Amino acid sequence: MDKMYINKAKTFIGEHLKEEFSLNDLAGRIGYSAFHLARAFKNEVGLSVMEYTRNERIMAASKELGNGLNICDIAMEYCFDTHAGFTKAFINLFGCTPKEFQAHSRKMKTAERGITIMENSKIIIRHICESDVQDLWENVYSAMTPKQITEDKIRYHTDLYKKREGFELVAEVDGRVVMSLPVSKPTWLPLGFVWDNHFTHTEGDTHVIMKKLLDETKRQAKMLGISTLISAQSQNSDASKAMQSLGFTKVIESDGWEYLMMGIPDNDM
Repeated sequence: MDKMYINKAKTFIGEHLKEEFSLNDLAGRIGYSAFHLARAFKNEVGLSVMEYTRNERIMAASKELGNGLNICDIAMEYCFDTHAGFTKAFINLFGCTPKEFQAHSRKMKTAERGITIMENSKIIIRHICESDVQDLWENVYSAMTPKQITEDKIRYHTDLYKKREGFELVAEVDGRVVMSLPVSKPTWLPLGFVWDNHFTHTEGDTHVIMKKLLDETKRQAKMLGISTLISAQSQNSDASKAMQSLGFTKVIESDGWEYLMMGIPDNDM
């Protein structure tokens, strides 16, 4: 029964993001006790009703920001009393300011993909670190937020490496991170799963950088007891063709997926 009222509450919130309402207003509209709604909502969602509402407003506002609308106007439209309050809530959820998010959205709409290596370019392959968040946001995980990148990519894979259950390497070109390759390892198998579905180049400078990234990935994988890398790709996709051009071999096709495999010989250490 609680779940039904929680879903009703979520629906009401989603339909009234641009309107002021209190917990009592919400409870009255869905026909439930404010006290019991607050407790059940927190237990089920992990956030209070008003925390959830604030986050939903920020998420909706971010889409408006991506369309280039005025930040102050958007803040007022979504029931934030001040620009400062909106900015603080935005940073808490996204890990960047509304202005930074808006600039990022504009840049992504006009950004040209591809990487160019100059004759004297310095390429470094290394483990991911916290200071990479801005480059990763701009060049690799542009659909994520800085907070998501920090928590779900950087800290997550740093912790995996400490536990010897995986890692994520980045390619840094002339001081700027332009590519990454995450690997996870089930503790009971000598397998490493390569989680990359975005690499689609089979030639050019991007291919050269990915080759260097993969070579170091194999070396690091071997140190964790991994003897075989596996990559799952959409069937007949450019990503699958690109990974095969790097030495992966297609071994299984199932339900629209291709499972690619690469053995790591001992002499690859």
